[in-house]
Amino acid sequence: MNTVTIVVPPSLRRYVDGQSRVPVEAATVRGALDALTVGSNALHAHLFDQANEVNRFVRVFVNGCPIRSIENDKVADGAVVTILLALAGG
Repeated sequence: MNTVTIVVPPSLRRYVDGQSRVPVEAATVRGALDALTVGSNALHAHLFDQANEVNRFVRVFVNGCPIRSIENDKVADGAVVTILLALAGG
């Protein structure tokens, strides 16, 4: 298992004790996001839709590169996974 750092956007930090960066153990991007949301149904609901897919307003980057599918994308030890939330409304 690899240690991965997840960069959490300000609007979601209340679900991770105010932390901007959260280290997790994971082999894939999906595993990292699952590890981040363990114990927080509210955070899970922000990141994932009812089909347990990444919400359409959530963008995920690994080491600055956008990820299209989180299921099989492996993450190396020391990788940085960044979560960005798209703004909606008008």
